[in-house]
Amino acid sequence: MLELFPAGFEETARFDVVELAGYADAAAETALRAAGLGPVSVTLVEAGWEDRWREFHRPASVGGLWIGPPWETPEPGLIPVVIDPGRAFGTGAHATTRLCLELLQEQAPGSLLDVGCGSGVLAIAAALLGFGPVLGVDDDPLAIEVTLENATVNGVAGRVEARLVDARGGALPAAGLALANVSLSVVEAVAPLIVADRLIASGYLDRDTPELAGWRPLARRTCDGWAADLFERIQA
Repeated sequence: MLELFPAGFEETARFDVVELAGYADAAAETALRAAGLGPVSVTLVEAGWEDRWREFHRPASVGGLWIGPPWETPEPGLIPVVIDPGRAFGTGAHATTRLCLELLQEQAPGSLLDVGCGSGVLAIAAALLGFGPVLGVDDDPLAIEVTLENATVNGVAGRVEARLVDARGGALPAAGLALANVSLSVVEAVAPLIVADRLIASGYLDRDTPELAGWRPLARRTCDGWAADLFERIQA
């Protein structure tokens, strides 16, 4: 399917089968049938299908922040964080991002490191909340590009830096506060390498309890089956 629809396709569970749907012309239909993936049906779609994905990206309000796509109107009185969801992972609506933003707003501003910055939601929100300097790192070049683009859109280009770094390889710069909204395995791998006073970690289910060498848990938040934790560095 990725070869036939490199721009993406939809996956829907229907009882005991999985339905895969892609938007294409007659040539792609012929190729799909030749691929022998299973039964193929064709439905004509209405005009405007190419923008219909926008319906799935809704804004979210977290404390004093509004996070949403550029075609939505920010709520009055909230700090807007405008994120284009079209190119890199992370729109701000996922529960783990909201939980991180809740904990972030309870911390005193200072230097900040965002490990696995994705589209830059957390790094940009931190800059708008007064944190600085703010550095986002990711091992995906697209994430770095999109983070810098979104920083410019939000007027914090001079306060948010983004670098291509494999956090599991070490050499992470020190910061007062670190964020890691990634998977449980990555959190546990990079936490010993992070040099910070506090760490906000998420990206895992509420049934998971991260075991982080050198860190003491301070607080936990849960939402929709996901969790985020605030840790404090154990002083030697």
